[in-house]
Amino acid sequence: MSHITAPPRPIRFADPGPIIHRALEAFLPSERISVAEYAARHRWLNNQGGGHVGRWRHEVTPYLVEPMEALTSRGHLTTVVVGPARSGKTAIAENWLLQSVGADPATMLWYLSSDPSLKSYVKREINPMIELHREELKRRQGSMPADDSLSFKRFRGMSVEFLTAAYNNTINKSAPRIVADELDAYDPALGDAASLLDLRRQTFGQESMLLAVSHPDLAGGLDETKWTAGVMKLYAASDRRIWWWPCPHCGAWSSPNPAASRVMVLDWPAEASLEEIEASARLVCPTCGGLVEDRERAAMNRQGRWVGLGQAVDEDGTVTGELVPRKIAGFWIVGLMSPFIIGGIGALARALTEARREAEAGGDQRNLRDVTVKRLGVPYDSPRRVGSLDAATLAARAEPELALGQVPAGVRFLTAAADTQANRFEVLVRGWGRRGESWVVDVLRIPADPAVSAEDWDKLFSTLLGLAYPLADGSGRKMRVRGAGFDAYGAPGVTQLAYDAWRRWRAGRGVVRLGRVDGRDVWSLMPMKGMPSLAAARLQVVYPDTARRDRRASAGGQVPLAQFAANAFKDDLAGQLARADAGPWAVHFPAALKSKEPPHAWFEQLVSETRRPSGAWAKTASAARNEALDLMVMTHAIAHLHGLARIDWDRPPGWAAEWGANGGVVRGGGASSCEESLPMPARGSAIPVSMPRVSAGLVARLV
Repeated sequence: MSHITAPPRPIRFADPGPIIHRALEAFLPSERISVAEYAARHRWLNNQGGGHVGRWRHEVTPYLVEPMEALTSRGHLTTVVVGPARSGKTAIAENWLLQSVGADPATMLWYLSSDPSLKSYVKREINPMIELHREELKRRQGSMPADDSLSFKRFRGMSVEFLTAAYNNTINKSAPRIVADELDAYDPALGDAASLLDLRRQTFGQESMLLAVSHPDLAGGLDETKWTAGVMKLYAASDRRIWWWPCPHCGAWSSPNPAASRVMVLDWPAEASLEEIEASARLVCPTCGGLVEDRERAAMNRQGRWVGLGQAVDEDGTVTGELVPRKIAGFWIVGLMSPFIIGGIGALARALTEARREAEAGGDQRNLRDVTVKRLGVPYDSPRRVGSLDAATLAARAEPELALGQVPAGVRFLTAAADTQANRFEVLVRGWGRRGESWVVDVLRIPADPAVSAEDWDKLFSTLLGLAYPLADGSGRKMRVRGAGFDAYGAPGVTQLAYDAWRRWRAGRGVVRLGRVDGRDVWSLMPMKGMPSLAAARLQVVYPDTARRDRRASAGGQVPLAQFAANAFKDDLAGQLARADAGPWAVHFPAALKSKEPPHAWFEQLVSETRRPSGAWAKTASAARNEALDLMVMTHAIAHLHGLARIDWDRPPGWAAEWGANGGVVRGGGASSCEESLPMPARGSAIPVSMPRVSAGLVARLV
């Protein structure tokens, strides 16, 4: 029987078309398309556990567009994004990966804080993202087992490696694109992690980019001198962009960021129940005082814009100035911007109040820190321990060689503040020197009826604007006050009379605008208001004229108001008073401030309040007088407004220069502190500023 051999099976060949197509793709130039544009075309979201499902839409998180565009900007080498959880900041890195694989391949290193974080993130986010984007990612992924592991993904023309932020993973590694995810959570043993990662891409020069995103865990509050580590250190060196948006009621522009020059703050009834707080929390427009509902934030975000160093925003939304060129593009997202807050802004207010009450009751600040940093996206400043100083200790420091009514050596400029009481104005003049060192120069009392008498307001303005003090060198020269402020709130009638007086003196050119500092208008004399909310902006200048409530912001207000965070500036004063030796931020007191015998009344006023664990300041006794405390705070706020914290003392402005070159120092003839002042205007008349000065009378030193 013959053996029959089966015919050989035909050899099957793959279709050469797709193979050739994929091979030729490698020779095509990269598509020039920004990360933001690529995401809008190709990114899909499948947040089945909650959140958006469907195509990526910029209008949901418009504040992410500009950070994504910065990643392909030739003018920057680093992009830093500060922000809380659930704000979308990590999606910037994910969209960068998508755009890199799909349009512009380049090797990428992606650092996370720990092995568990790495494994969880890749399994939960990256792997599903690859499966969801089959054309852009899956089709371009290598087919070998080594091309798809938890820590390594190979794509056509590039790879991405997911690494724990440990020293061994930062050496012998290099890539043109690096992601530092949650930078502030990295092992402290790394030291300056951002600098280490920066070295990993430097061989690629201008073709490289480092993206750093993180909560601001390592910064010490809003004081930028404490931004010395982590993501806020990078932000401090960047072009510092902050998000601004318009009020839905008056159209005036402000920012939800507490570091902005004009801030829309979150407000709620502080003493209410948690349920009432959650239901009643609203944003407050700093210009018209209108309450902004949670549902209105989406439309405000869609109109919002980033504004950085060198730029300013008028109330009508006009951006002036050019963005300062920096190698780092910096963006600071805060929780109030995010559409992903579970429960909205009411839930944020509730969480913050609950954490503060917990800190006040038990002293444990961990929850308060977490809410502040991870939900609000704001650096947390641990409360200073206050209370070790008493009036007797401060009085014992008073210096006999210092005289009231005289400018001591070291003072470069003067600020004055007036506190409004029922039957008088209390005035304090403070001198400022290098690096915040200060001296109490004078204290005055002006009898008045601030709620009734327009003439008394003119008398106050005449005094404040005419103040000048002899220098302690015996030369006969005098130093004028650089800037002054006054409390414009209190009994019914006070605010209206104060505003009317300001308008009269402005019309007569007695009050002048000195320019802008950090985006805030600076005037020679300004009404002031301490904001008691713990969420209040540190310092902002607004124009809240009641006559403007029903008008668009572009109409422009007349009277500026310096709103300052009373609790924050009291924290500052506590730190200043704690410095026993001369030097930066120390305070010097003339011996004349002491009473003839203890207790020393003026110094008792300085310690009349204590700081609660929650951060709020309160009187030690309901009847305690605190005018000295308030005036010290107000004089600091005025100095801060004029740029005290930003002065380069090696090259100071003319008004803060040494006496021989100081524009505020005059050769005699200027008004003295208590004896002379500017002439007062008649009702409705202009102030004849060229007239000779006359005695104001009825002004006396308090002590």
